[in-house]
Amino acid sequence: MDKTVKIRALSDDASSVASQSNLAENHNKSIELANKNAQLEEERKLSLEQLKIIEQLRESLRQEQAKMAEMAKKTAGVDANELAVKDAQLEEEKSRSLENLKTIVQLRESLKQEQAKTAEMTKNKAEQDAKLKDLAVLEASELAKKNAQIEEAKNKSLEHLKTIEQLRNSLKQEQAIASEMVDKAANLDAKTKELTSLEAKVKELTEALGKISSIAAAVEAD
Repeated sequence: MDKTVKIRALSDDASSVASQSNLAENHNKSIELANKNAQLEEERKLSLEQLKIIEQLRESLRQEQAKMAEMAKKTAGVDANELAVKDAQLEEEKSRSLENLKTIVQLRESLKQEQAKTAEMTKNKAEQDAKLKDLAVLEASELAKKNAQIEEAKNKSLEHLKTIEQLRNSLKQEQAIASEMVDKAANLDAKTKELTSLEAKVKELTEALGKISSIAAAVEAD
């Protein structure tokens, strides 16, 4: 009698869904990080342009100041309105550049935080993958042990079946021998009964012969 035991391996759908979710989240983080890098690069270019403008304005201011100084030597009481306008423009550009620099610093700090989060997520994913791998190895080892135990139990069952079959054959042989002995015993009993009957008949005949002999002796005596 053969029995087969099937063991179904644990499904890895949960680990697959978790991995896909992590990959999608990492992809979104990568896109967001790329957008921030592009924005940072744009802000940097804009700041460089503004710094160039500031430098040009400073140079223009120096030239104007030189001209004004030259004109001041030649004429007195020159209107300083144009110079004030230049100073105001320069101050406005300076303020705008400072704001842009603050924005760049904030974007850099935000980028660092996002990079730290991405690194932490990558580390957690690597740890999770390592745990899943260890779990899969452990499950494979346990499955191999179970299969080995099942195979051993199957072999033992086959050995037991062979032993049972041998015992059945031995029992049949013993039963055949016992049956033959019973038949012989029955024949022996029949022969014993027949012998007893013959002995009884011999006894009767002996007694009869004895009587006949007695009668014959009496007749001869007369």
